[in-house]
Amino acid sequence: MTKDSPSPLQGIDALRARFEQQSRKAQAYYSVMHEMRAISGSDEAASAWMEHPLAAFDGRTPAQLIAEGRVDEVLGHIHTLR
Repeated sequence: MTKDSPSPLQGIDALRARFEQQSRKAQAYYSVMHEMRAISGSDEAASAWMEHPLAAFDGRTPAQLIAEGRVDEVLGHIHTLR
């Protein structure tokens, strides 16, 4: 290991942080899917809804908003559909 290269612990910490970020996104996506599945009746319908551009989101998809961390907006919209 050279003086300028990162230590193995720094690499592990960076990997852990990236994993935690991806895990939070996956959990958010799953929670929205769960709510939408309750309304739509199937995983397939919920998945199609997630990828469909919506006027309520200025033509963006629910999946795009979730990726941006705007989960509460998407869940709020779902609750208006009930």
